[in-house]
Amino acid sequence: MIRVFVFLICLLSLQACVSVRTSHGYVLERDQTELTAELGFDTKESVLAKFGEPSLIGAFDRDAWYYLHSMDTARAFFRPKTRTRDVVAFYFDSEGVVENVQTLDLADGEQIKLVSRATPTRGKELNFWEQLLGNVGQLPAAIGQEGQTPGQ
Repeated sequence: MIRVFVFLICLLSLQACVSVRTSHGYVLERDQTELTAELGFDTKESVLAKFGEPSLIGAFDRDAWYYLHSMDTARAFFRPKTRTRDVVAFYFDSEGVVENVQTLDLADGEQIKLVSRATPTRGKELNFWEQLLGNVGQLPAAIGQEGQTPGQ
């Protein structure tokens, strides 16, 4: 009986190890195999009609549109891992006509290490208890005359 109970507990705990797959961004329609445009012929309006709103529009170059798609997998409480990432970039000239289409994948990406420094601020750093009990026993500040408290 105990063996069966332990076996059931182990079996139930394995369910937490099932990986969860999530998809983010632009997903191709059934009749689409890839995002393409004819150079010199397609315009912003035709790309918008074919593929809808882009995932991103360039911050410094409004004539660069990006369609992103990524697949992530996560297992239990661990960080998700990106399995695939596809980026299709449409570049338009000043008249809004497609002048270049570029396709990038996960291998084209770069790992960026963020700086972990923090900007120091003035004042005192309070621990948990000082923050929780900091105002206990403090008297309200006097307004106007001495001895007058707020609300009088």
